[in-house]
Amino acid sequence: MGSTAIRVQYKTARILSALTLLLGTLLAAACSDGVESADTTIRWRAQSGVPASSWLYQNHFVKFAELVNERSNGRLEIQIFPPGTIVDAYEQFNAVQKKAIDMGMGVGGYNVKQVPEAYIEQGLFGVFSTLEDFIDFYIYYKDGAVYELIDAAYREKGCHLLKSLGPSPLVFIFREPLNTVQDLKGLKIRGSGAAPDLITNLGAVPVTLAPAELYMALQTGTVDGVIMPNYTIGTLNLWDVAKGLMGPPFGQVAGDMYVNLEVYNDLSDDLKVIVEEAAEEAMHYYLETLSAKMDEILDLAEREHGVTIVTLPDEEYAKILEAAAPILDQTAARSPGSEKIIQLMREYLAEKGTRGTDQ
Repeated sequence: MGSTAIRVQYKTARILSALTLLLGTLLAAACSDGVESADTTIRWRAQSGVPASSWLYQNHFVKFAELVNERSNGRLEIQIFPPGTIVDAYEQFNAVQKKAIDMGMGVGGYNVKQVPEAYIEQGLFGVFSTLEDFIDFYIYYKDGAVYELIDAAYREKGCHLLKSLGPSPLVFIFREPLNTVQDLKGLKIRGSGAAPDLITNLGAVPVTLAPAELYMALQTGTVDGVIMPNYTIGTLNLWDVAKGLMGPPFGQVAGDMYVNLEVYNDLSDDLKVIVEEAAEEAMHYYLETLSAKMDEILDLAEREHGVTIVTLPDEEYAKILEAAAPILDQTAARSPGSEKIIQLMREYLAEKGTRGTDQ
């Protein structure tokens, strides 16, 4: 399914839910007509696990909150707090479970201790050739079968995963330029989700750090490199402390949003529609924004910030794919749900007739 088909399917779903939303709005207006009541606004506190300067935060999470606030006519407001404001990024899931915050925003890798399927949700390596294919598989393939499996895993732990996985292309970013995969051996490299397994398979040493800590870690040499979306070289100002970027992208990482299940279930039906539609629309908005801005920031990194962008030749790139290959089988063994998702992934790839990442 191409990007045009994805957008058509998405717009069709929005039309089907419009009557439900209209009915809820009319009922709310009828109930409040002529009655002065106390403030009934529902306020959700959400914390992001990625920095406020990132495109994921600005064009996915903030966009979602704006859409909800606008379309609910003030009945539901979502306030987003930057990373670490309330809890550490890796403690967000527990905080949402306990209702210390209502929503968590970040990537699945932060949640793998509680939800094994989140390891897959964040994204694997050497699998999808485009960002559109990523969304097609995780959100729409077989009427949303993959999304429903992952959401079911979240629901078992008292949370609801919104249908909003915004993918970004992953590359290596290093303190100094590197030219071959062999150069990675022995280096300390930060990664989350499936990245530590790939790092290990490449002979490097995986390090766990929240995104907010990356700048200082690269500056001080706590890590030699990171696996991150390519555009973060600029949005996180990593180009001040990292002068090497190695690609082409070999995987995707997906931003996610999830809410405490009881908090979500307390919403009226029309507010649930607003939340779900806003989440899906924010995902597509993020993808469109990312596609429009990515080349510009990479060009800026080279021209004005002295970053060397190395595009690996096919034989070197194949070494990354080779290191990533065992991860599919290892991932399937994490849980029964993971096994089902990996089987669906293999079916999808067989139908597409491709494997590998070009974008």
